[in-house]
Amino acid sequence: MLLVAWESTGACNLSCSYCRAAAEPEPSADELSTDEVKRLIGEIAPLGAMLIISGGEPLLRQDLFEVARYAADSGVRVSLASNGTLITPEIVERILISGISRVSISLDGASAGTNDITRGRGSFDLALRGMRALSGRVEFQINMTVTPGNIDELDPLLDLAEREGAAAVHIFFMVPTGRGRDVESISPEMQRSLLERIASEERSIEIRPTCAPQYGRVLMEMGKPHARTAGGCIAGIRFVFISRTGEIFPCGYFPVSAGSIRERSFSEIWSSSSLLNDLRERKLKGRCGGCGYVRTCGGCRARAYALTGDYLGEDPTCAWRGSVG
Repeated sequence: MLLVAWESTGACNLSCSYCRAAAEPEPSADELSTDEVKRLIGEIAPLGAMLIISGGEPLLRQDLFEVARYAADSGVRVSLASNGTLITPEIVERILISGISRVSISLDGASAGTNDITRGRGSFDLALRGMRALSGRVEFQINMTVTPGNIDELDPLLDLAEREGAAAVHIFFMVPTGRGRDVESISPEMQRSLLERIASEERSIEIRPTCAPQYGRVLMEMGKPHARTAGGCIAGIRFVFISRTGEIFPCGYFPVSAGSIRERSFSEIWSSSSLLNDLRERKLKGRCGGCGYVRTCGGCRARAYALTGDYLGEDPTCAWRGSVG
């Protein structure tokens, strides 16, 4: 399945310290129009795509539910990526009518004391209110971005997710882009330890790391099934990010454009972009290029670009130093 994340707006009611989009309180004037988004949906629907509506905070976009309903009626599975603070019972009713099948809510800790440090005062309680409004009505997951400051919150957050009825917890390994350039990332050793810990978790909900293609290698080393994670970074291969102004990027953390849907069709860019084809061929350099796990992992291409300036270079955050025998 092709995953298409659409940055519906740059507006957000929060100002998170590591925000990829460096979101602002108001939308920009050049965001895609309703008609432009519907034209995009018409192109991705025949590809069997799933549309992830993100932001900023997508609930601040006036035509959000109209666009979501149009996508669902076109046969596109639709999910909503929200900070959760604006979700009320009334909003849940509109989500149901619009055909959105899952909502992700961002939390960076199991308490206000941890979460609100990065996401703003009061954001935890409001997000919890949003989850409780969704529970039993619309499937939801929790997205957690890991930093050295909250890495010990994983177990309490998983407990909270199970208690509140979440379907999954997706653990995001931060890529230093946007405001995240000024936030400390976890070390390669911490990354490896956390991936091993995730692989060993036995919970009633799905737990999945994101932006950590090394997980496939970790599962192989631990002798665990890895079919769903094999193949590593999916940026530009099974995933694409479309900005609020129509630029196509391999992922939201990868600020190199493959083209604009305002200038060429999505299909043309998807099939002919040299950037996207580079990522698919995976002719990598440095340790990633010489690693025996290059097809299972291949490193995070966005992280390689952010830290080395070369999207085909090695991922400096990988702790692996060996080879496959």
